Amino acid sequence: MGEEELEIASKMVSPVYASAFFNVSLDGIKYVLIFDYIDPAGYYKRILGDENLLKRELELVTNNMQSFLDEEEILINGEKASAEVLLTDIGLRGEPSRAYILFIIEIRSRLKKGINIYENKYEREEFGYDYTAYWIFPRGAKIYEAMLGGSVDIIENIVVVKGSKGDISPGYERIKFEIK
Repeated sequence: MGEEELEIASKMVSPVYASAFFNVSLDGIKYVLIFDYIDPAGYYKRILGDENLLKRELELVTNNMQSFLDEEEILINGEKASAEVLLTDIGLRGEPSRAYILFIIEIRSRLKKGINIYENKYEREEFGYDYTAYWIFPRGAKIYEAMLGGSVDIIENIVVVKGSKGDISPGYERIKFEIK
């Protein structure tokens, strides 16, 4: 596949699903964010077969994600916190037309025993895919409030968020919780 064919193939890739797994602890918040794609022309299969192309693509998507994170205003207990991409991975899910991009992200902040408030302000946008997010808090944690996009269920120390393609992100998230 030449450069021109590769560029055409890249434009055929479309997101179909996103999932996120947030782990909340006294050390802060770390999460895994996974985007699943339909890739009919095998763009990512080609990328994965070429070390130089893979390195370039990983750098590109990492920088793009980091720039989105840098635009967010994250507050933990009223103090500014920042998010950083720690690792990016690209792979296939069983066949060349099903690709994924995975990010491991850390929000650097110390939480405290007692009441904590997480807030995030970001640009509102329309989701182009269905999504699910799981916020996992320490055992015994109490979640008082979870204002997140989509439908929200609180199951003991876990918050489950589900949304659909076409939903509009709220632009503001807030979780009030207590760590014992």
